[in-house]
Order: sequence, then C-alpha cells, then structure tokens
Amino acid sequence: MLDAAPDSTLGAPVSFRPSTQECYLKQISGGSRIAELDGMRGFAAGVVLIAHYFGEVKHGLPGFTMGWMGVNLFFVLSGFLIGSIIFERRNSSNFIQVFYVRRGFRVIPIYLLTISLALICLNFLGSVPWIEDPLPTLSYFTFTQNIFMVVIGDYGTHWLLPTWTLAVEEQFYLLVPLLFLAFPSHYILPFILGGIATGFGVRATIYYADWGEIGGQVLLLSRCDILLCGVLTAYVHQRLIVSQMVLRLIPLVATLGTLLASIHMHLTDSSLFHVIAPLLVAALFASYVLLAVQGSELLRPFRSTGWRFLGSISYGLYLVHQPIAGIMHGLILNRRPDIGTLAEFGVTIAAALVSICVAWLSWKFIESPLLRVGQRWQYN
Repeated sequence: MLDAAPDSTLGAPVSFRPSTQECYLKQISGGSRIAELDGMRGFAAGVVLIAHYFGEVKHGLPGFTMGWMGVNLFFVLSGFLIGSIIFERRNSSNFIQVFYVRRGFRVIPIYLLTISLALICLNFLGSVPWIEDPLPTLSYFTFTQNIFMVVIGDYGTHWLLPTWTLAVEEQFYLLVPLLFLAFPSHYILPFILGGIATGFGVRATIYYADWGEIGGQVLLLSRCDILLCGVLTAYVHQRLIVSQMVLRLIPLVATLGTLLASIHMHLTDSSLFHVIAPLLVAALFASYVLLAVQGSELLRPFRSTGWRFLGSISYGLYLVHQPIAGIMHGLILNRRPDIGTLAEFGVTIAAALVSICVAWLSWKFIESPLLRVGQRWQYN
C-alpha cells in the first residue's frame, strides 16, 4: 500500500509536500497492491454485472441500472493507475518499452481469447433470434469497436457491447504516456485540466448538437475527462496533501449535483444529466481513491476478502459475463437474457455463478501467470 499521509495532516489545508521524491514511494509501478482499490475494483465489477443482469433487461428492476457508474469507477481507477506509473517512472530510460509490454501482457491475451471464442460462437449459432449481429470482426481485434459503433450507429451484439470501454482504455493507454513524455513537467497539470475540459466540452457538444448519444458515450474524446480525473488524482496524491474533510465533502456535493441533474432531466427531457453526471461521479470516485491511499477508515469495507476477490477477477468477469448470460439464456430458454419469469431469473443467477467461476479460472491459469511474465520487464 502507498504510504498514507501522516495523522498530523488530517484536517489540514491543501499544501505542497516538501519533497515529492522523499514522500512518494514508487510502489504502484513495482506491482504493490492497495487493498481498498482492489475492493473498489471488485465493487465496480459487481455493479456492472448486477446492472446488466438485473437492471438493463426487458423486465429489469428499477434502480438497478447503475452500470454506467461502475464503468466510471473503472475509468477513474485506470486513470489513477496509469497516472501513478507515468509520474513514478517517466524518467526511466526504458519507460515506454516496459509500460507497453506490461500493459500488453495484462490486457491483450485474455481479451483476444474472449473475443475469439465469442465470435466463433456467434458465427456457429448463425441468425438465431436471441442474438444480434456483431460489429465488423476487425473492429474488435483492433480496439476500434467504439469508433465503428458511432460510424454504423449501432452497438452490435450485446455479448461484446461492454468491450467499448476497453477500446477507450486501450486508446488512452496508447496516447497518454507519449503525450506526457512530450510535455515538460510544469505543463503537466495544465495538460490534465485542459484534457478534462476538452472531454466535457466534446460530450456536451455531441449531446446538445444532437449528433447521437452513441458518440457521447463511447468515444475517447467524449470520455477522456473521466480517465483524466484518475490521472489528476495521481498527480494530487504525489504533490499535495488534501484534508480528509475536503475529500469527504466532495462526494456530498457531487451526489447532490447528480441528483439535481437527474431531476432536471426527468422534468425537462434535457441532456444535462448525460453531460454533467459522468464528471460529477468521477469527482466523487476520485475523492474516494485519495481517501483510500491515505488509509482512511471510511474505505475499510473495501478491504474485505469478498470485494478484493471480485477485484482480482474483475477484468475477466467484465469480459465474460455478457457472453455467458447470452449463451445460457439462448441455449436453455431460446431467448435473450431477462428476469421476467422464474426460469429466466434462475438462469440469470446460474449465469452469474458460472461467470464468476470462469473469471476465477481465467485469473488463476491465464491472467496471473501472464502478469508475472510481464513483470519480468523492469524499469531502469
């Protein structure tokens, strides 16, 4: 775990740390784990699974459609991870090589395996009524499915719909380290803040110009503000000490703003909620990440074994849960996933259990060994 701020700083105003290099340990880039962040990652995976299985289906339960919040939490956590690695190791002579090799071993193998198996199943099943046509195969293998979604105006098969977030993250991973290396250190904060403003502005333009909600949801330019909130969190953690009182007030303000935007949307049919809510929720999660790395007791529940277990398998679970639900409902009930009948509810529960088991097997026998291989590459 990263070195938490000393107790004497709690309740103190924001201030610069006297020596960044002395106060900030280079642990994230070395593979150290922060228990609370692992638990938060598990929570995000659970929220997405519940939303897809019990909320975003034909007879879904009201209040269970919060998958977008889980996605935003994933984005903030990813931004914090990548930002921390960049700030810790950007001066290493082999930074680019090691960064991309490690990311490649972590992300690509299980992704390609899942995509390949899903597309083989879709091709084998043909035009059955309980599946939709996928996007062009090339889009999935090049992490450009989000762009194809906008161009075609369709999300493709629900089996692979969640992968648009992975496309956004991979595009982010590819570009941001190179951009950060191109900027002198004193331009980094303006670059981050400018990127956040750009993402928010692009999303607002797409929605208010009525260019289609798909572009506002799935493009890197319309979502980069969320990822950069995570990077900003890493920057703040390195260079500032922020009082826990401030960090606890931010979620209250963000929650109130999100609720007001939601009420405004229902009363006026405005796009304000879709524009502003993602950034407000990102600010909420960013404050929780800072509280976690400070060792706040508020985040103690995320240290639990259950949340951390889900966190360890979250990537595999995120990839496989929709294909497993789709194929189980289709083969058993000859219909798309739903919970409108007792049989559908039972198959959904079974699919959740199977997804967790498959994700655990993936972590134990594929992801974890490959992660260790990737960590053989060391920063200078």
